[in-house]
Amino acid sequence: MVVTLIVFLILAGVSIAMLTGENGVISHAQNAKNNSAKTEFEEKVKLAVTASRINEDGTRIDLGKLDSELKNNAKIPAENIDKSGENEGLPWIVTEKDYMYLITEDGKVVEIKGIVLDKSQLRLLKNESKTLKVIKSKDVNGDVIWSTENAAVATVDSNGNVTAVGNVGDTTKIVTRVGTDYSTTCDVTIIDNWIEVTPEEIAENPDKYYGQEVKNYIASGATYRIFFVDTENKYGDGKNTVYLKADWKANDVDLNNYASYTAKSKIKEMNPEWANNRGTSSWNINEKAAAWLCTPETGESENLPWSTYYDGTKANYVIGGPSVEMYCDSYNSVEHSGVTNYTLGVQYRATNTSGYIYTINGSTSPISNSEYWTGIDTLDYKNYGSMYCGRDGQKGGAWYWWLASPSSGGSDHVCFVSGSNSLFHNSYYSDARGISPLVSLKSSFKIKIER
Repeated sequence: MVVTLIVFLILAGVSIAMLTGENGVISHAQNAKNNSAKTEFEEKVKLAVTASRINEDGTRIDLGKLDSELKNNAKIPAENIDKSGENEGLPWIVTEKDYMYLITEDGKVVEIKGIVLDKSQLRLLKNESKTLKVIKSKDVNGDVIWSTENAAVATVDSNGNVTAVGNVGDTTKIVTRVGTDYSTTCDVTIIDNWIEVTPEEIAENPDKYYGQEVKNYIASGATYRIFFVDTENKYGDGKNTVYLKADWKANDVDLNNYASYTAKSKIKEMNPEWANNRGTSSWNINEKAAAWLCTPETGESENLPWSTYYDGTKANYVIGGPSVEMYCDSYNSVEHSGVTNYTLGVQYRATNTSGYIYTINGSTSPISNSEYWTGIDTLDYKNYGSMYCGRDGQKGGAWYWWLASPSSGGSDHVCFVSGSNSLFHNSYYSDARGISPLVSLKSSFKIKIER
């Protein structure tokens, strides 16, 4: 039949060269068939990868499912799936006839034509090394030559081992050649040892993130830790506001000069139970002193001890410390391994000395026989960077810091944390205690912690 067709075409004036030459009709037909088969194979591989993505943003791939999809749905034989990545992880190479495709670590499907690298980019910490692997198509032979565009940023040896030697933010390219016809590159960026975390990620796993040092909030040179995520807008700064707490530095703040303080807005937001139950009678000294601790630094300095802790590009405001309600909300959100895992609480006490009393596991005075302190070793001083109490995993020092809440222990008493005995207590406003400023972060600020 083919002969008959050729005869008809010749009779019609079509030459043999037009039929069988390099650009002939038959060659074009064969190329179209090959291209169609290659495209079909590529699509099968891409569909297998898509079906294997297991999280919402599609960044994770279930390798077991990918293997099953390639074999069962794409009908690719096991011997055509090269799992030569580390521990059989990606990248994988899949082949069919003369077609070769690479499934990269991030799930891209790339045709292997000439040479490709198993990674198109590397993000390395300074002094970190990773090895690049060259994959050749079947028609490529010859030795692999490696080079770097900037050896002051990253070096590469004859085996493709790349080492970052520059500084954070530096970039360069690693160049790979085989002969004079084939070359490809890999982009290298030197990164810091930090990762970004979102309020949602923190709130979902507070045991992992609370107490972590925030690396990119550094005002006054203090150490800041993730203290609380307000998922309900309980404290008035917006849903999912993240609060940082600075570590204690010194017992150098007394409230003597602030017993007549009259600014009253932020104390009500920081102490909602007190605000909801407090009547309209004149405030006691303890309430005025707590109100001063709740005075927000917003860039219009009132010569506050915590003014230097304010970075206006990242923070809504800074106050002198967390309220006792926020402390309990944070504390009760996480486990406290290695110490007694009490549930802490506070209640408003409507007396002449309006303020808070303490509870343990929902009851008042179960340990200390006092509603005004919680008893020795009721706070966690070991975990979460010792941000709840103590220092460097220890107690016993004179590490005291004010909480921005009035105590019902006396009309001149304010709540505070005792690092010496690991407990909640209250103190005369005239006593010198430390501050651990509380930072309310802007929603636009990207929190970075150590990787």
